[in-house]
Amino acid sequence: MCSRIKKLWVGAAVPLIVAGGLAHGQADPRPTAQGHAVLAEILVTATKRAESAQDVPVAVSAVDEATIEALRIDEFTDVARISPSLTVVRGDWATNSGFSLRGIGTNVFSINIEPSVAIVVDDVPLVRSSQAFGDLLDIERIEVLRGPQSTLFGKNASAGVVNVITQDPGNEFNAKLRGGYTTDEQLDFGLTMGGPLGNLAGFRLSGFVKNRKDGHIDNLTTGEEVDGNESWGVRGKLQFDLGESVGATVFAERSESESTCCNATMRSVPADARFLGLLPSAAVLTGLSPAEENTKIASDDLTADESDAWNVGLRLSIDIGEHELLSVTAYNEWDYEVTRDVDGTAFDLLAAFTGGAASGGLVQGGGFELESLSQELRLISPPADSFEYVAGFYYADVDYGRHFQRGPLFAANWVADTGTETLALYGQGTLSVAENTDLVLGARVQDEEISHGFDNALTGASLTGSDSESAATFKAGLQHYVNDDVMVFATVSTGYKGQGYDISSSFNQRTADNPVGNEDSLAFELGMKGTFLDGRLQFNPTLFFATYDDFQAQQARIINNLIELGIANVGELETYGVEVDFQAALTENLRVVGGLALIKAEIKEFPGADCWVGQTSGCIEIRDSAGMGTGRSAQDLGGEDLNNSPDFKFTVSAEYLVPFENLPFDGFVNLSYQWQDDVNFSLLADPGAKQDAYGIANLSLGIIESRSERYSVTLFVNNLFDEDYVTNIANFGGLWGNAPTYIQTFPRDAERYAGIQLGVRF
Repeated sequence: MCSRIKKLWVGAAVPLIVAGGLAHGQADPRPTAQGHAVLAEILVTATKRAESAQDVPVAVSAVDEATIEALRIDEFTDVARISPSLTVVRGDWATNSGFSLRGIGTNVFSINIEPSVAIVVDDVPLVRSSQAFGDLLDIERIEVLRGPQSTLFGKNASAGVVNVITQDPGNEFNAKLRGGYTTDEQLDFGLTMGGPLGNLAGFRLSGFVKNRKDGHIDNLTTGEEVDGNESWGVRGKLQFDLGESVGATVFAERSESESTCCNATMRSVPADARFLGLLPSAAVLTGLSPAEENTKIASDDLTADESDAWNVGLRLSIDIGEHELLSVTAYNEWDYEVTRDVDGTAFDLLAAFTGGAASGGLVQGGGFELESLSQELRLISPPADSFEYVAGFYYADVDYGRHFQRGPLFAANWVADTGTETLALYGQGTLSVAENTDLVLGARVQDEEISHGFDNALTGASLTGSDSESAATFKAGLQHYVNDDVMVFATVSTGYKGQGYDISSSFNQRTADNPVGNEDSLAFELGMKGTFLDGRLQFNPTLFFATYDDFQAQQARIINNLIELGIANVGELETYGVEVDFQAALTENLRVVGGLALIKAEIKEFPGADCWVGQTSGCIEIRDSAGMGTGRSAQDLGGEDLNNSPDFKFTVSAEYLVPFENLPFDGFVNLSYQWQDDVNFSLLADPGAKQDAYGIANLSLGIIESRSERYSVTLFVNNLFDEDYVTNIANFGGLWGNAPTYIQTFPRDAERYAGIQLGVRF
C-alpha cells in the first residue's frame, strides 16, 4: 500500500492553509526546501483511522481550529461554509432542523425518524441534529464527509457525516480568553484551558456564554424585538495514562439555551383570503404589510423555546501488540421545551368564537425528552503497505418522548414515547493489489428494534407496538497513486436509514401498525486528490451519482381543516453532479480556498403525493373503491426537483497577511463569499415557496501578535452588502380558507451586522 502522508509547512510568518480552509498567525512556521510557502497537511478520521485527507478515497472537506476562527465558524449553522454541498435546514423548531448533503436530508418532527446526515462528536453519534445546534468552541477539527457513509458510521449517515473532534489537553499549559460584541447587541465570552496534570494525566476545560436577548424580528403588538437567544455551555476532559499500553479519557458536557425563535413573517396573502375561511385579512393583519422583505410580525402569544443538554462518556485506548482496541461509551440527555403562536396574529380568536367570554389565540407546544446510551468497540490495525483494516461493534439504546398540546381551537393533547435499540458489526480494509493500487472493501450488518407508546388525552386512544428489521450495507472501491502527489479513486457504496413511526397528532391504529419504511441508497463516486505547483495548489474534484429508494420525507396535509405534518416514503430520488475543492498559495501572503458544487437532485417517482394548498393544475381527487370521493387530492411529483437543493453553489475565501516588520504584530484581511442558486423549499413543488438566488459576503480584518499569538483584535462585518434571504417559505393556506398564503423565516445573517472580537492567550 502507498502511504503518502506528506509533511507540508508554510513559510515564515505567512498564513497556514489546511484542507478546506485558511488561517492566520500560526506559531513556529517552518520554511520549505523550495523556499516558498506550501499547503499544510491535515489528518482526518473519515475511515475511522487517522489518515491524510489527500490519501483517503472519500469526498471530504476538513478544517482545523485556526481555520474555524479565521472563517468565523461560531455555530453549527456556519458549518455550511466548509463545503458547498452542505445545506443547513433551519426550521421554526430545533427538532425539524438539520443538514442536507448533495440535496439529501431528512429533518422531521417525528421522534422516531432519524436524520440523513449524521452528526458525530468525538466518536459519539448524536440522535438528532438539533442536539448540535450550539457554539463551536475549542474544536480541533471539523470534517464533512459527502455521500452515503452507512458502512462505517451507521444508519443515520445515508447522505453523509459531519464529524467534529474537540481539543485534547496538550503537552503544555495553554489558555485562551475571547470576548466579542456586535452591532445587533450580542455579547459573548469564551474561555479554554488545558495542559498536563503531573506526568500521567491531563485536562481540558472550555466554556462559553452568549447573550443576544433582542432579536432581528419586530413584534408590532408588544414593541419587542424577537428571535433573540441566550446560551451557555461547558465541556471538560480528563486524560490518564493507565500504563504503557492503556489510555483513558473521561469527558462531560453541559449546555443550556433560551430563545424567542423562530417567528415566521407574512410573505403574501391573497386579497380574497379569509382567515379560518371567515375573517377578512384586513381584520386580522392590522398594521402588517405582507411582502418578501417583511421582517415584522404582530403576535399576542409567546413564541419561545428552551434547551438543556448534557452528556458524559469514557474513551479507552488499549494497545494490543501493534493493534489498537478503542472503546467509546457515552450517555446523553436532551430536554427541549417549545411554545408557538400558530396563527401568528394578534387577533383574539377565542373571543370571536365565544362572543367575548374567553380570550386567546391558537397556541401549540410541548416538550421533548431524549436519553441515549451507546457503546462502540473498534479494532484498528497498524499502518501497513500490504493490508490494513478497522473492525468494530456498535450498540445503542435510545428512549425519546414527547408531549404535545394545541388549543384552545383545533385542540390536541397527547403523549408519546419511542424506543430504538441497535446492534451492528462493521469492518473495512484496504488491500494492496498492485504497485500503487489499493482495493477498499467494507461491510456492515445490523439489527434494530423500534417501539412506541401513544396516549391521546382527547380521544382516550392508547396505542402500543413494536417492530424489528435487519439490514446490510457495503462499500467497495479502488484507489491508485499516479505519483506522489496525485491519487484517483472510484467507489460504490450503499446507504440505509431504518424504519420509524410517524408520531404526530394524527397518529392512529393504521400508522401504529405500519411504520414508515426504511430508505436505501446506492452511490457511485469517481474522484481525484491532487497537489500541484510544488505544493502550492490542491485540486480535488469528485463526480458522483446516487439513487435513494423510499426516501423518508415530511409533507403537510390538511386533516379536519388543519394542516398536519406527516411522513411519506418518496418512491425514488436521484442526485448527481460534480464537486470541486481547491486551495492555492497565490503568494507568500495571499491564500485562497474554496469549492463548488453542481448538483441535480430530482424526484424520479412519487405518485400519490399531496397537493399544495390552493393547487388546481395537476391535482386529482382520490376516490375509493366505490368511486366515492375521499376528500383528499394528490399529484405525481415524478420529474420535479428535490426541495431545498440548489443546482449550483460555491464558496470562496481569501486571506491576506500584512507583515509589520517594525511592529510586534501583523495585520490580516479575510474576505469570504458564498453564492447559491434558487431553491424551492416545498417538497410538493409549490411555486410560491421559491427562494431566488443570492450571495453573502463576510469581511474581517485585524491584528495578531506575530511571535506567539498572545493577543488578537478582529473587526468583522457579516452580510457585507445587506443581502436579504430566507431559510424557509411555507404555505400557510390551511388557516386561510385554503387560499395559497405564505410565511417565511428570516435568519439573523439576512441582515448586515458588524462586531469586534478580542482574544488573549496565556
